[in-house]
Amino acid sequence: MRARTYTAVLTVLFALIGQILSAAPAALKINGDTPWVVMEEDFANPAIQEAIRDVERDWYRVFGYPPVIFKNSTRKPWTGPVIVFGTVENTRRVAESKCPKGAEQHAVTLGQAGRNPAIVAVGDDTRGAIYALYTFSEQVLGVNPMYIFTDSRPKRRESVTFTKADEYISKKPTFENRGWFINDEELHDGMHRDPLGGNVISMEWMDNILETLLRCKGNMIAPESAPYSDATVYELCKRRDVIITFHHILPCGLNMMDWPEGVPFSYITHKEILEDAWRKSAQVLADKKVAWTVGFRGESDGAFWNSDPAAPKDDQGRAAVISEAMHKQVEIIRELDPDATIIAALWNELGAFYNDGILKVPEGICKMFADDGRGYMRDKGDGSDLDAGDGLYYHVMMQMNTQNRTSEMVPPARIYKELRRYVEKGATKYAIINVSGIRPAVMSVEAITDFLWDAEPALARAPEDAMKEYLSAWHAKEFAPDLAAELTELRLAYYNIPYMREKMPVQGRWRGARGEHLLQHQAVDLLKQYGSAVQKGEDLRQIKGFEKQFRYAREPLAETADYFPGLWAQVKRLEKKVPADRRHFYQAHFTYQVAVHMYSARMLDQVIAAFDRYLEDRDPAAFADGLKPALAEQEKIIAEAHRAEYGIWDTMYMHARLMDLWKTRLFLKSTIAKIEGRPYTDNYRGFMKGSFWASAQDYMDHSEGTYPYFYRHTGPGLDVLEEAEQ
Repeated sequence: MRARTYTAVLTVLFALIGQILSAAPAALKINGDTPWVVMEEDFANPAIQEAIRDVERDWYRVFGYPPVIFKNSTRKPWTGPVIVFGTVENTRRVAESKCPKGAEQHAVTLGQAGRNPAIVAVGDDTRGAIYALYTFSEQVLGVNPMYIFTDSRPKRRESVTFTKADEYISKKPTFENRGWFINDEELHDGMHRDPLGGNVISMEWMDNILETLLRCKGNMIAPESAPYSDATVYELCKRRDVIITFHHILPCGLNMMDWPEGVPFSYITHKEILEDAWRKSAQVLADKKVAWTVGFRGESDGAFWNSDPAAPKDDQGRAAVISEAMHKQVEIIRELDPDATIIAALWNELGAFYNDGILKVPEGICKMFADDGRGYMRDKGDGSDLDAGDGLYYHVMMQMNTQNRTSEMVPPARIYKELRRYVEKGATKYAIINVSGIRPAVMSVEAITDFLWDAEPALARAPEDAMKEYLSAWHAKEFAPDLAAELTELRLAYYNIPYMREKMPVQGRWRGARGEHLLQHQAVDLLKQYGSAVQKGEDLRQIKGFEKQFRYAREPLAETADYFPGLWAQVKRLEKKVPADRRHFYQAHFTYQVAVHMYSARMLDQVIAAFDRYLEDRDPAAFADGLKPALAEQEKIIAEAHRAEYGIWDTMYMHARLMDLWKTRLFLKSTIAKIEGRPYTDNYRGFMKGSFWASAQDYMDHSEGTYPYFYRHTGPGLDVLEEAEQ
């Protein structure tokens, strides 16, 4: 009896000791010598390995030492804390986790790794493990997910204490496929162009973009406007475990931006050529993770009937051709992957035809509704045309003559208002965000990416209140907590620039919600259209269209003269309060962005004043004199831009070709010089005349004839080329 009692006591004692040893600590202090535990199977996964490499650098920035990494297990001599990274499956034999089951699920919690107290940062699958690594970096080390684009560095630390209150356990993301479209990539390719021409953007810079996307819990990318199907960038996406998707001009991944010369383009007279091209393109990409797009447009992102003389002349017939093409593309993709994610890209005329009820979209695919480039969705607005499983395409930057190219423009409240119905209807299968150059609109890029991962915080309150809360947190993170309230008010005042409001003071041609490019474009357009007439002393009122165009140019200036002085004073006052190490970013994110609006408005106002004077006196010399103050205002923009070109952003604005500050300057200078009879150079700059599209065309010309679907030794396209040569 006594022996049995003794055995029972020992059993209870050992159980208690086991519970004590296995119990997670309430808090854990780590420092630069705290070792990591990484499983060999996880490190062999290229995507996880890349994230580990990134977090190694984060660790070094914070603690000043490279991490010690144990392979597969802890070490007996080490009795202190450890950090466990990897997948649930592979780390299970080392530490238990609180990670939920499911795609992309992850957790960073306190735990036990054998006898060592631990922080366990693991995911239920590859991407979950990647998110766990980056979440650890953000939540524990204090590394900003957007640090590459906001120039923020984590504070150097001796140690960090992680408590129960700091634990993070993920939940199901709001949108399943969440990605960025690197469209109109002038800023990226200008500073980071692929020197071998196999891609537009260099792979080193693209890797930075993919890293940032994953840190923000995105999982999908359209990496360039018009890459070819075997471009190197797709291999990089595969290595990073990022889903590939496409611009709407790339059905089945086929680059239809630049149709080969001599090959007929018609889905009426030469269907077999297009179908062969779609099939070859899809086959090249079949080993990647892909969210396929289907649709049918013409060359250079125009309506297909502009490229095909045989196209129907009525909308009903045109919609029927698009529908047939989409159904065939779906068939091709399903042959390769029956379970593929497929998106019907309802952009522009496709969206209009669908809204009119004449475009039949294939069954069982995601309908992708688009916004108008200003953040207003083009669906019916009440959710009646949205189905569960649908998705969206949204812009926070836009290549358009009236939108933003070097500044923020879309307030988070607009994002929340417009996307609420998608969440409520379950139209959350797919969301691709046009982020263009990223840097100029970095805050709204992060805001919408956060929303796609977890929309609940934004939708739990009124959009304006949610926006203020988001802005406050973002400015506290990027600048200083004690400046968050004032910087938030400054950003709200910025969004209230008269022509940026939802409704402009003058409800004419432009209505509202426009960017700085509108002002630059109006000035250039007036000089381009009527500068020569002024030089000749002609009566502008007799030129057809002048009165209307001149009226349009005035509209954006309503109330700006009174509004900008107070906003600028607010910018300069807060500039002095910003911590010294964040003043460069303040210059880029606030000072330049207000300056480009304010000086553009003053420049346009001076141009209009010169025209007004000319309409009275028909004096070209006085007109030239009137343009000189406009040129001075344009130079002020350039001066502020130069102050924002520091570090890795050196020469950035040199490459802003779609809203070309330099072109405006040259138009002003050449117009003055022509009237005064002095020498002038050209209204455009660079060998390619400053055009981004010419730069992209150079990439496509370099590549033509070297890619699978129009390789000159295979397929129906070859027959056409050979016949043309005979």
